[in-house]
Amino acid sequence: MSKSKIVKTACGICGPCCQADAYVKDGKIISVEGSRNVNGQPGGLCAKGMAAKQFVYNKDRVLYPMKRTGKKGEGTFARITWDEAYDLIAENLLKVRDTYGSRSTVFYAGYPKWYRPALLRLANAYGSPNYCTESSTCFQAADLAWRSTYGNHICGPDMVHARTVMLWSSNLYHSNTPMSRMYQGLKERGTKIIDVDSRHTVTARDAHIHLKPVPGTDGALALSMAHVIIEEGLYDGAFVEKYVYGFEEYRDYVRRFTPEKAEGITGVSADQIRRAARLFAQNRPSCILFSASPIVHHTNGVQNYRAVFSLLAITGNYDVEGGNCPKAGITSPCNEFGKVKRHDREEAIGQRDFPVWFDLSCEEAQCTRLADYIMKEEPYPIKAVFGMGLNHRMWPQPGYLNEALQKLDFYVNVELFLSDSCMAADLVLPACTSYEREEVHSLKGGRYFFSNKAIEPLGESKNDIEIIMEVLKRMGLQDEVLELGYDGYMQHILEPSGLSLNELKRNEEGMQGRNLHMPSFQNFEKEKFQTPSGKIELKSLVLERYRDSHGYDGLPVFHDFRKEAEVDREAYPFILNTGCRKPQYFHARVYRVPWLDSLQRSPLIEMHPEDASTYGIADGDVVKISSPVGTVTGTAAYNISGGTGAVYMYHGDSRGDANELIDKDYLDPISGFPGYKSYFCKVEKVEDMKL
Repeated sequence: MSKSKIVKTACGICGPCCQADAYVKDGKIISVEGSRNVNGQPGGLCAKGMAAKQFVYNKDRVLYPMKRTGKKGEGTFARITWDEAYDLIAENLLKVRDTYGSRSTVFYAGYPKWYRPALLRLANAYGSPNYCTESSTCFQAADLAWRSTYGNHICGPDMVHARTVMLWSSNLYHSNTPMSRMYQGLKERGTKIIDVDSRHTVTARDAHIHLKPVPGTDGALALSMAHVIIEEGLYDGAFVEKYVYGFEEYRDYVRRFTPEKAEGITGVSADQIRRAARLFAQNRPSCILFSASPIVHHTNGVQNYRAVFSLLAITGNYDVEGGNCPKAGITSPCNEFGKVKRHDREEAIGQRDFPVWFDLSCEEAQCTRLADYIMKEEPYPIKAVFGMGLNHRMWPQPGYLNEALQKLDFYVNVELFLSDSCMAADLVLPACTSYEREEVHSLKGGRYFFSNKAIEPLGESKNDIEIIMEVLKRMGLQDEVLELGYDGYMQHILEPSGLSLNELKRNEEGMQGRNLHMPSFQNFEKEKFQTPSGKIELKSLVLERYRDSHGYDGLPVFHDFRKEAEVDREAYPFILNTGCRKPQYFHARVYRVPWLDSLQRSPLIEMHPEDASTYGIADGDVVKISSPVGTVTGTAAYNISGGTGAVYMYHGDSRGDANELIDKDYLDPISGFPGYKSYFCKVEKVEDMKL
C-alpha cells in the first residue's frame, strides 16, 4: 500500500499564491495545509485554501478543449483536440485582424494573474492595443489616484517602523488573512491604530480609533482631517514648501470641510475626526494601509483616494521610515511584471472616455465599457475576444456583457470551470490549477520560491502560459521571450535576481535573490517626482489637462453621490454597498465549492435591524432587493456592523448577483470604475416564499 508524500507547492485560489504543502497519495491530493517552514507564513490557510481539494476535483472543471455546437449562449459544446483548438484560434484571430485590423481583437486577463505578462506579449505580437484585465474594475484606479499625486507606482506602508497605522477600508482578516498576525502584533508593540471602515469589522475591533463613514463619503472625511491638520498647524511646513505643488489652493479648498460640516456628510463625529487627525499628524511616523478597490468603487472614487493619499504629503510621511515608501524593504529584481509595456501605436478602447487612465499608466486598456464598445461598434468594431479566466460578473449589469459576447465573431475563454461566462464562447480551453503546474514566485524581502506540481494536470488541462506560447506559434507571430519555452520563460523571470531555475528547484523553502536592492528613504532629495511639476501634486496637472474636455478637477474635490445621482431617493431610500469581503468567497469563483457554499445557501441582504424593522422585515425573511436597473431575491440578514441607511450584499452569485443591480453607466468619470459601493436600492419582504 502506497504512502502519501508531501509536495511543496502553492495555493492560488484567491489571487496571491501562498506556499502550501499538498499531501498526495496515488497521484491524488488528499489534503492541503500551509507550509510551516516559511518566513512570514505560520502554516495556516484561509477557508478557501482549506477547500482546495474540492476546488481541484470540482465537477465543473473543464477537462478538454470544447467547441460550440449550438447557438451562442446555449452552452452546448463538443470535445475536440488541442490541435483543432489551436487551428481554430489562429484561423479566426488572423481573419479578424486581416478584415478589421488588429485593434478589433481584445486580449483579456481575468483570474488568475500569474500569466498576465505573457498574455500582454501575445497581444503585442498580434498588434492589438487592447490588452485588458480585471483591474479595469479592481486595482488600477487606486494606482491612478496615487500616480496623479506622487507620479510613481502606488507605495505600501512601512508598518514595521510606524508609530501610527491608519487602515483605510482594509479588513485584513477577510481580505488578506496572512497579514492578520502582523496586524495583531502592531498593538502589542505600542503602535496606534486608526481604522476607517463603514462597518465595524473584526479588524476595526482592534483599533484605537474607528471612523465609520457613510459609504462613499471617504473623500469628505479625509479632507476634514486635512482641515484639522492644517488649521492647527500640525502639517510639515518644510516638506510642503520644498516638495509639494498646489498646497495653497488645496488649503483653501479643505477649509470648507470643518469637522462639524464633515460630520453632517460622513456621519463621523467632529470629535472623532479631530482625534484621528491629531494622532496621525503628531504620533509620527505614520502610514496608511489601503485596499485595492473599496474607495474607488464610487462615482467620486479617484478623488476620494487622492484626498486620502494627500494626508501623507502634508504630514511629511512620504518616503520616510515608518511612512509610505517606494523602497522600504529589501527587494530583488526580476523580469516580466511591470516590465512589459502595452502596444500603444493605435487607439485603445476606453482612451476617449478615460484619457487620464492612459496618461498615467500604459500597462493596459480600460474595458469597463466593453459591452458598449462591442454592441455599438464605437470607437471602432470589436469582433473577437481572447479571454483567460474572463468572468462577466466582474462588470456592472453583467447580463448586458454576456449579451455582447454573443455578438462577437469569435470568443474563446481559457478556464478552470465551465462557468456562466463560458456559455457564449465559441471555444473553451481547460487550464490547470496552481496544484497542477510549476511556477516561479517573487515574494517580499527579495525572496523567490518554486512551486512544484502536486499532481499531473487533470484531463487535458494545460498551463496557461504554455497555451499562450502555442497560440503565438500557430499564428506565426514572434516574441523572443515566449519562444524560449516554459523553463526558459521561468529562467527569464529569474535572470536579474542572479538565481538559476535549477538551484531554485532544489531549495524547497525558497531562496533570497543574490542581486538585492536594500531599503532607502527620502529618495526625493535626489530624485524628482515623476509628475509634470516634479513635485507631489495636491493639484494634479494631468487631471487639469482635461478640465475643459472632461470636467476633471486637479484638486481632490468631493462630490456627494447622494445629491448628484439621478435616482428617485424616495423610491430607493437605501445606499447599496456590494462586495464587502467574506472569508469564504472570492468573487464568483468558489460558489461551486460545497464546503464554502454551505456557509451561505442564498444571497444575503444584510440590513441594520432598525431599518429592517421599519419595513416589517425579520431576520431570515425572503426579500426582494431592487435598484433602478434590476431586482434580486435573497435572504434578509440582520447585521449591526454597518450603519442605518445602507444595505450590504456580496456579488458573483448566479442565484442572485448584486452586480445586476448596478447601472452600467454609473461610473467614476476619471477611472471608469463602477459605483459598486454607493448605488441605491429598496428592500421588500416576499410573502410565502422559501429559498
